[in-house]
Amino acid sequence: GWESDEWSAMLERVDAAAARMARRLRPDTGLVVTADHGMIDVPRHRHVLFGDGALTEGLRHVGGEPRMVHLYAESGAADHLAERWRSSESSRSWVLTRDEAIAAGLFGTVDGVVRPRIGDVLVAARQSIAYYDDRVADTSPQKMVGQHGSLTSEERTVPLIRLGAFAR
Repeated sequence: GWESDEWSAMLERVDAAAARMARRLRPDTGLVVTADHGMIDVPRHRHVLFGDGALTEGLRHVGGEPRMVHLYAESGAADHLAERWRSSESSRSWVLTRDEAIAAGLFGTVDGVVRPRIGDVLVAARQSIAYYDDRVADTSPQKMVGQHGSLTSEERTVPLIRLGAFAR
């Protein structure tokens, strides 16, 4: 996770490499260092395992990220699936149907070809939790502490460092 000593050590290595690169730039050349997303730490005791029970009734497939789960419902079950998740998880996650997420602009303009790829129900964690379907055999993703994918400011804030000509 990003709060670990290992993460800090790697960040220091990246910082040193960027500084070395910036020193070698010509005066009219700039360098931008950024990331693709922010990050939060979700330790194992904050995992929500949902493999059995009412949260999986009518559930056909699970996709997305542990902090932005896409739930694909059996035919005709999407509304009931959304209601069950809202009833159970709305205190710690945003629960949206596909139509609500598209109307809210979460994906920008959505082409009709792409629309079915978005889950029937989206569960976006707003607390420090991550959702895992514990019916799957491979639990190795649960070992990752650093998580991203939801709509929190920590996950949507992206660092940007301007070096060389861009720093002036």
